[in-house]
Amino acid sequence: MPLPISCAIITLNEEENIVRCLKALSFIDDIVVVDSGSTDNTVELAKSFGARVMERNFDFYPNQKNYAIEQTKHDWVLAIDADEVVSSGLKTEIINLFSAGEPKEVGFLIPRLTYYLGKWIRFGGFYPNYQIRLFQKSKGKFGGGFVHERVVLETKPKKLKFPLYHFSYKNISDHLHFIDRYSSLFAEEEYRKGKTSSILWALTKASFKGFYMYWIRLGILDGKQGFVLAVLGFYYNFLKYLKLYEKNQSFPSFFVMVDSIHDVKSNVSTKKNSDQIHI
Repeated sequence: MPLPISCAIITLNEEENIVRCLKALSFIDDIVVVDSGSTDNTVELAKSFGARVMERNFDFYPNQKNYAIEQTKHDWVLAIDADEVVSSGLKTEIINLFSAGEPKEVGFLIPRLTYYLGKWIRFGGFYPNYQIRLFQKSKGKFGGGFVHERVVLETKPKKLKFPLYHFSYKNISDHLHFIDRYSSLFAEEEYRKGKTSSILWALTKASFKGFYMYWIRLGILDGKQGFVLAVLGFYYNFLKYLKLYEKNQSFPSFFVMVDSIHDVKSNVSTKKNSDQIHI
């Protein structure tokens, strides 16, 4: 019999992940999927597994996830992403928690194990990477800014043993897309707080992050995958602070500069001659 727990998931074009995610949730009584305009088969696939699917325009991650939680039937909620999967050990652990009724705790930290380029990543700061994912919605909710949303509880959560599997990126291109998107969100959030940066600061932060991941957190033990993650960790942090630096500058339009070089007089003449400059 399914447990009196709800699961809340937010989605956008997750057809490659959602089936794997939902297959592992057969022990959950109520599954809510909040979609923000998928153009693939995400919604249809979610419905085929009995999920209650709702639509909401995306604004910020905490808002989207809190909305999903508000739609659930039960007070106890498992909040996961579409690219995450409840391991068999975690499933058994959660069932045992509720075997004698509701736990006395208000929430639980779950370790997250990431799969990257054909390998489970155990170093570089990627594991155990505890996240509060199982909690009472009456006692907590998601907080945070544009990025790195997290559950805020009234009391300290207890750690669980078995992991939530995280299938993070399909390939390097997908990882780079994530880096570009999240570095922009970070820069916007920090800019609104009045923070500044510099090219030197971006390089310093990036260098420390790469060194920290590869040597201090022993990413070297993850082999070539650990090296790739450390390099991209450097790149991600460099972009975060470089984009923040860019937001605090008043750069002239590069396109206008190029136009002046090529003596393109106006957008009208450019469109008329169909010879717009692409860089």
